[in-house]
Amino acid sequence: MKQTGPPSTTSGIAQPPPPSPTTQQTGRRILVNTGALAGSSVWRIVTSFILQLVIARQMGVMGLGQYTIALAYLNVCQILTELGLPALLVRDLAQMPWLRRSYFRIALSIQLVASLVVWAGLVMLTLVLPFSDTARTILWIVGASLPFYAVTSVTQTLFQAGERMEAVMGIELLINTLILVFSVVIVFWGGTTPQLAIVLVVTQLISALLGLLLLQRSQLFALPQEPLVWQWSTLWQQAGPFYGLAVADVLLQRADIVLLSIVGGETITGIYGAAYNLVRVALKLVQNFWAALYPTLSRLYRQTPQHYARLCNFSLRYGLLCLLAAAIGTGVIEDVVAIYGPGYAESALVLEILIWSAPFYLIENYTQTLLMVEQRPLQSLFITGLHLITLITLVPFFTPLLAAAGAAWAVLIAGGIGTLVSLWLLHWQQMPHNVARPYVMAGLALGSYLLSLYLPVGWPWRLLIGGLLYVGVAWWSGLIAQHDWQLVRRIVLNKAS
Repeated sequence: MKQTGPPSTTSGIAQPPPPSPTTQQTGRRILVNTGALAGSSVWRIVTSFILQLVIARQMGVMGLGQYTIALAYLNVCQILTELGLPALLVRDLAQMPWLRRSYFRIALSIQLVASLVVWAGLVMLTLVLPFSDTARTILWIVGASLPFYAVTSVTQTLFQAGERMEAVMGIELLINTLILVFSVVIVFWGGTTPQLAIVLVVTQLISALLGLLLLQRSQLFALPQEPLVWQWSTLWQQAGPFYGLAVADVLLQRADIVLLSIVGGETITGIYGAAYNLVRVALKLVQNFWAALYPTLSRLYRQTPQHYARLCNFSLRYGLLCLLAAAIGTGVIEDVVAIYGPGYAESALVLEILIWSAPFYLIENYTQTLLMVEQRPLQSLFITGLHLITLITLVPFFTPLLAAAGAAWAVLIAGGIGTLVSLWLLHWQQMPHNVARPYVMAGLALGSYLLSLYLPVGWPWRLLIGGLLYVGVAWWSGLIAQHDWQLVRRIVLNKAS
């Protein structure tokens, strides 16, 4: 059989009927996938926070700034090497598993070449931008991890397309544990930030080798595999929008750090990074939450649109409830920031601003996911592009005026604009976006925020009382209900409601 470019419903290829898993297998697989990505995400967040806390206390604001800059540029470069292929192939190979082997070889070749090109580009960029010698050395070193990341990315694409997120979780747990252990040892032995960058390269090599080993031992290539003839122009035409979307998405999370490294310097970046590292916990949970649901939503959208809509609405409502619960802890931000030690007092104000960007990010990421599922990537790119343009415009303007807090305000304003556009697109395209009692939800968040600020008790009691009242009011108002979970159980088991 012959096909050019990624598979599609109009390709003309003979498509065998998809297998029909049992309802118990479907429900179990969804729970395993979501739990695996959530578990790996939580562990990655925990290890990253512990490591950056150690760096902040032992190496100071400058050391934290250098490490934060290295991670920001590394994350951007990693997405640049992927060329949009993971999102495209997860969507298509989840429906056509007989092309997995062919696309594995194609994606691996392309991404390896791209990684070398991006590494060279990073080196040239550091020679132009006003980096310190230490920051420049760190970026050269972390660039060496990009070819190994290309291998990891392709293997994880296959695992996600096959809805085998437990393999992703196993690799993530091991690698992030190794990064934490090796880096903490280096820090307490008086090491330097370039040595911490070397740890990232070594652990990425281990991740690549482990991914190949698990892929070889998996059953993902067990089905009859068909050969594939492809053309770069066709592949790029379909992957291009996903590439733009992926680059825009990572820039939304990292453009503030990248711009601060240029207009603010390493000290301001360290102050901002201390607060951002805390907010990033919520952002990464949001990102992995929708990543876990992405293949499932893609399948439900084609098979049972009614279940697809209900699962979308359920996920959006409970995701917003979880993020708005962060308002309970707003009044204890100064106590939280104090764990970084002296020199980070300015980070408290930055955190008070940034924390409200998390609900905006959830709505944007939700809209992006649905637009990709419904094969409208260009509209998703429009959202992120507008957000990114706003962010790039405002950060250099506000930072000289308000330092790190100015960058935080720029992030919040850009997130608000992106959210408004997302809501408009959801309504215009008639995509699922029903959130029950939104005004009650907003009032609950506002009340929790005021309670955390003005309740005349110690901060541990404010957290406890605020949490109990939040859950109680949410249950009493119907924002949380037992029948919701019964409905989801029927959906994932493909039962009639």
